[in-house]
Amino acid sequence: MMLGLFLVLALASTSFAQDCCSAEDRREIQFIWKRVWASSFTARKVAIAGAVFDDIFLHNPDSKALFTRVNVAHPESGEFRSHLVRVANGLDNLINLLDNQQVLAEQLKHLAGQHEARKGVTKAHFTAIAGAFGRVLPQVSSCFNIEAWNRCFNRLTERISVNLP
Repeated sequence: MMLGLFLVLALASTSFAQDCCSAEDRREIQFIWKRVWASSFTARKVAIAGAVFDDIFLHNPDSKALFTRVNVAHPESGEFRSHLVRVANGLDNLINLLDNQQVLAEQLKHLAGQHEARKGVTKAHFTAIAGAFGRVLPQVSSCFNIEAWNRCFNRLTERISVNLP
């Protein structure tokens, strides 16, 4: 009986831990991100963000319609490239706030409001961007920890998409 209870609690705590963005996960993500996203690599930032959106559109072609206002039809345009930088810099901001939960919570609330105001945006789109980052970033970081990334990124996107359909 006691052994059974112990196993149930152990499994439950393991399951919960897998969904958690731990302090170790945050340090890992911030370390990898700083190497990938160094300020000296502006052209690489645009290329990585472009690869992420290419991946999104490959796996979710209908999502392209959400980006007509930023000229998605012309991915080399200044409008679309500027959008790529805004998205990536927004993520950079969130990653740098991982250790400041109070400020992070306010920023996530702000982003949630921005995305609620965008007609057609759903939770599935956040799943799509998570998958895209998960496929692209290992290509640009030799030490990429997909498990830590997923735990932290999924926590962020859950909070941004909390009120979306």
